[in-house]
Amino acid sequence: MNRLPLWLLKILSWSPVLRITDDSRFNQINRNSTQFRVTIFSFNVGIKSFYFLTWDASRSFKWMHKLSLYEVQGFYQNINSYGNEYDVYLAELGNKSSNRINAEKEFLTQRISETENLKNKTFNKFLAYIAIFVFILPLYAPKLLKLMPFLTNYKIIYVIVMAYIIVNLTLLTIEIIKVKSFSRVSFADIRNANDDDVEEKLTAMLFYEWKHHTNESTFEVSIIKNIEKYMFALIVWSGLIILGSNVEQGIKKTGDDNQIQSIQKDSVIVNLEVKTETNFNELAKANKKEIEEIRDSVFQGNYKKVIVVSEKNNKLSSDVIKLLKLYKDEDISIIDVRKKKYPKYIEIIMLKE
Repeated sequence: MNRLPLWLLKILSWSPVLRITDDSRFNQINRNSTQFRVTIFSFNVGIKSFYFLTWDASRSFKWMHKLSLYEVQGFYQNINSYGNEYDVYLAELGNKSSNRINAEKEFLTQRISETENLKNKTFNKFLAYIAIFVFILPLYAPKLLKLMPFLTNYKIIYVIVMAYIIVNLTLLTIEIIKVKSFSRVSFADIRNANDDDVEEKLTAMLFYEWKHHTNESTFEVSIIKNIEKYMFALIVWSGLIILGSNVEQGIKKTGDDNQIQSIQKDSVIVNLEVKTETNFNELAKANKKEIEEIRDSVFQGNYKKVIVVSEKNNKLSSDVIKLLKLYKDEDISIIDVRKKKYPKYIEIIMLKE
């Protein structure tokens, strides 16, 4: 399979709509995939996949099909077969020399050790992913109380996808830490064995243990690969949320800036400085340019509202209002705003609307 079609199929294997998967690899697509399944709508819940309106490689159609990772791995079928394999292998050992049995025993011991190392590495990888998951999840905790407003706009997609990822990560985590107990060879089997066949019993026991370890290790690796997939999706989706949030804030800021500029075009603010002036004449001389600007604007009727903001006991502000009333048109309204604590100046706000 060429690289482009392979990546296209990989992308489609992630899609919930028009999904293409491989049953033999629990939805994973690679160059050796053969058991393709085409589905109109599909989703995963932990170690289970649900397919609706689906066709398999034999073109067999089903309204709904369920696939479990246990089924794909043949987990329980393998366990059921190990008892027979143990009996067959124990019978074979009866026809082998002591040196041959010792060699196979050492080989099985080594393989069990390697499998245990692989399981330990797998579990350490799992712990690393859990640490990343625990680190990222609290970043969304402050947003939980704000989920309801999301239901009215496109942000519902963020919530649904993030919830889907978190639910699957949680279910896969529970599955990997779940204790699985199966009937194994016991010490009593070795203890009660005859001296002549105790070595054969021990070797067969190691064979049985190796089979179980390998089966469990294969299953755990499969779960870790699925956790990797969702961790990758979690990181990518988190990045998209952060990027989308920044873009949205940028657009909102630009809109606010445009709104402010629009307000500025429709209004004028003039400040009259009050220093040592005790009467209106002194105030007018100290703020001659500003007084003329206010008078001309009011006289020409450029603005519909004039707001005068000053300190509560500022008598000069009353004189300014008298001046405005003298020059204003009948359509212009004047609003006098007094504040207990206000800087030593009179603020004149002229609005067109």
